[in-house]
Amino acid sequence: MAAATMISAEMFEVMAPVLYLSRVFGLQPLKWKRGDYNYVIEKSHAYVAYSNIVVVFFVSASIYGLSQVYQLDLIYLIRIGNSTHRYVTFSDVGVVLIPSVLSVVITSLKIDKYVRYFDYLRKCDGVLQKQPFRTWRHGLVIYTTIFFTAGILVVDMVMWINLASKEQNAYILFGYFFPYYVCYCFTIVVELVYWQNVHAIMRRLIWLNEKLAEVAEEMNNDILFMRIDRKKISNVVDTLNADNLKKQEQKKSGKYERWAYSDLSMWMHLVVLSLEQIQDLISAYQRLTDATNSINDCFGLIILIILLGCLIHLLVTPYALYAIIFTTGNSMFIVSQSIWMTGHVLRLFLIVEPCHGCLIEIKKTTAMVCKLLCLPSKKEVRKSLEFFLDYLAQCRIEFSAFGLTKIHRGLLTTIAGAVTTYLVILFQFNRNC
Repeated sequence: MAAATMISAEMFEVMAPVLYLSRVFGLQPLKWKRGDYNYVIEKSHAYVAYSNIVVVFFVSASIYGLSQVYQLDLIYLIRIGNSTHRYVTFSDVGVVLIPSVLSVVITSLKIDKYVRYFDYLRKCDGVLQKQPFRTWRHGLVIYTTIFFTAGILVVDMVMWINLASKEQNAYILFGYFFPYYVCYCFTIVVELVYWQNVHAIMRRLIWLNEKLAEVAEEMNNDILFMRIDRKKISNVVDTLNADNLKKQEQKKSGKYERWAYSDLSMWMHLVVLSLEQIQDLISAYQRLTDATNSINDCFGLIILIILLGCLIHLLVTPYALYAIIFTTGNSMFIVSQSIWMTGHVLRLFLIVEPCHGCLIEIKKTTAMVCKLLCLPSKKEVRKSLEFFLDYLAQCRIEFSAFGLTKIHRGLLTTIAGAVTTYLVILFQFNRNC
């Protein structure tokens, strides 16, 4: 039986644009049904079949179309004129088509685990008593990515059609190129899905830290309260254990004893409240670790291939720019390749930034828990905080590419170093040839 989960209408509203977009491209074979205040999301066998049909059609059409285009003399000269050009071109094409196929296959196989990801977020929201809402930054990232990708694909297609229009009809060339560009969109949509999923976890870590800050403030107030009323509470204990003090207190108005008991009761209530809040935050963090494991399991291999694709694109694009300068010198091609390089760098940021944001929030969480441990507290509260600190150390929220590399900003410098090294080798090899 297919896994199903229920999410709030607010969560669905935030995730809806990417959910609909990914379903069109066959990357999330899900169906959803609206209830009164929520949505039920589950796997759809019909959309699984649709996904496989879509990817087989566009990948096959891309291979056929490119095989026809590369027979044209000018494009042959630019793209596969010598052995180095052929190696670069086939690598460039491969890192577009392979992720398209694997992304559909893997998401279809792991869709049940992905549905559980939504369930973990729902449970976390319930514990934190917060509901997600759409922010302008969330929409900015999604729609900027979509329009930038569409713009660069249109510019690139127009450029290649203009170059080859002397040898072939422009409409036929459009038919040859279009499936390949659609396959490139598959990769971009996968990155958007990954960004949204990781960003959702990061937002909940921010909420968790806000709750921890509230607990810290309450515990500070408790400490202030204890320092002010310690003498009162001590006197109350003395009145219960010493008859002579009790008689002295009874000669007074009697209000003092009632106030002291009231203050003591209030303090005990605050201690219990802080303990329950910390246990709730531990539970919320456990749900977020489960959600992180689901993302790593469902997207780890795909993201690894996409990162390798970005690396290869950042090698191929400057090399293609170098080749065109020494062949045709087309200014439009130079502009197009410069925009492509910018786009590939932005793709890396789209993957890396939310993962790095989660690491920053985890560091804040650890720092806050350590700060709470430095405050005087009841034994039960301290034990819960110590457990939370151990859990943070043992079950870290980290994102990885199939377990081979962790995703954070340090990955950008690693890729930059690799690109620089291989470009130098590639240029020297081409010069020797």
